[in-house]
Amino acid sequence: MTRRFLLILTIACMATFYFAPQPKAQAFDPVTLAILTPLAIQGAKILAPYVIRGLKNMAVVGLRSAKYLVKIFLIPFGLIECIIMPWRISTGLSHLGQGFIGLFCFVGNVCILPIAAFGVGV
Repeated sequence: MTRRFLLILTIACMATFYFAPQPKAQAFDPVTLAILTPLAIQGAKILAPYVIRGLKNMAVVGLRSAKYLVKIFLIPFGLIECIIMPWRISTGLSHLGQGFIGLFCFVGNVCILPIAAFGVGV
């Protein structure tokens, strides 16, 4: 097979799948909903404490992330101290270090956030 034939075949397949009609959404019938509603309510009652605990864990990690987000703003402040005020270079370097540590801690906490619902990183 030639390269040209494969290119035309690939474009034809892509066009076919792109312009193909999409399946329509189908709703449940009312009888099925009436049967499943009490089961869903019972399941929600059983799972409620676990969902609340997971949301609480995510809130703890989110607040810790916000604390580190605020520390990121020490980076430009430290740069200004090092460049404009050379007599304060030690505090400027200290602020730069705290800002970069806050940056990496923020990224780590944001990465942990989805799995914090299971108690990881809390």
